[in-house]
Amino acid sequence: MPLKLALRKCPDAVFLPVDRPVYEALSVEVMATLKRQPGAVVEVLGWDEAFVGIDTADPLAYAEQIQHDVLESTQLHCSVGIGDTKVRAKVATDFGKPQGTYRLTRDTWVEVMGHRPTTAVWGIGNRIAARLDTLGVHTVLDLAKAEEISLVTEFGPRMGPHYRNLGRGLSSA
Repeated sequence: MPLKLALRKCPDAVFLPVDRPVYEALSVEVMATLKRQPGAVVEVLGWDEAFVGIDTADPLAYAEQIQHDVLESTQLHCSVGIGDTKVRAKVATDFGKPQGTYRLTRDTWVEVMGHRPTTAVWGIGNRIAARLDTLGVHTVLDLAKAEEISLVTEFGPRMGPHYRNLGRGLSSA
């Protein structure tokens, strides 16, 4: 997108140049720090995002240790989402920003997410939300309770159930 167009769409936005080599070097160090966590399985999603899978009795303490280790190795703060699925952990990260932690589980999913629009769920953008709206599905709770057949009819046998699972905070993998 041309910079002029972006400025017209976001008149109060400030655009700063990206120092790609510095960003890449820090990303490598952050990911290395995550991979050094004892017992962790790390799935890197991009430069600044990863899932860290761990079975622990105290997920908050583990998240705080990750934050400490990342800060110590890079001088960067991070937010950590804690969840019992990837979807819940990913969504929880936004609630933890900036520099915090947030826990979202099966027991809190509906209370925290149920009233929110479907776009609040990772993996559902404006186009899918618009199609869900035509089915009367406006909130995360609506999506969780949606009739599977209507979702399959609209999105197909693979994506229909997938979107319903997202509404429940469930991950495909």
